[in-house]
Amino acid sequence: MAGPYRAFAALAIFLALVSPIACLAGPYEDGDAAFHRKDYAAAMELWRPLADGNDARAQAGLAAIYMSGLGVNQDYAEALFWAEKAANQGEAHAQYLVGSMYRDGKGVEKDFLRAADLFRKSADQNFAWAQYNLGLMYYLGEGIPHDRVEAYVWLSLAAAPRDGEEAQAAATASFMLEKVSAKLTPDQLKEAKQRVRDWKPAPAH
Repeated sequence: MAGPYRAFAALAIFLALVSPIACLAGPYEDGDAAFHRKDYAAAMELWRPLADGNDARAQAGLAAIYMSGLGVNQDYAEALFWAEKAANQGEAHAQYLVGSMYRDGKGVEKDFLRAADLFRKSADQNFAWAQYNLGLMYYLGEGIPHDRVEAYVWLSLAAAPRDGEEAQAAATASFMLEKVSAKLTPDQLKEAKQRVRDWKPAPAH
């Protein structure tokens, strides 16, 4: 059962970290545009000074490049270095990335509790891939208590309509949600749906 989230991990890690639409021009947005045209060297050149200056978005972007080996040698240690800097500032995509590394043991020893904690912090900010992965961890009981109601809540939130790369997370969550809901009692399903209706995202950092 571990396959459903690992099948999409590599794609989600680097695509979800950057926004395909830049509203304001600037070094970060120029790096974003370079990233999406696959000019990773230019993206790194633009992002590194920002990352050195503690810009969490740029740090997350560098982490994504090193994590997936985009134009550079794949380097989990470097990816973790930058991702943790961004995650410590509350950057949701970076929290998801570090959580994925702890879950899969990439550059660090596997630590499901640490992964779940980071996924939750990201999920609380309404990042769909984190919500999906957290829901699946509850469904599988992987490192955290098996809880189908909790699984339903997070998978349902992840399955909400999304734009861009997170649309794939929503579609994947919808598929898993059907499996989870079929295993809930009517009372459990009622409770889970009420929790979804009451849920509100944490303020973005």
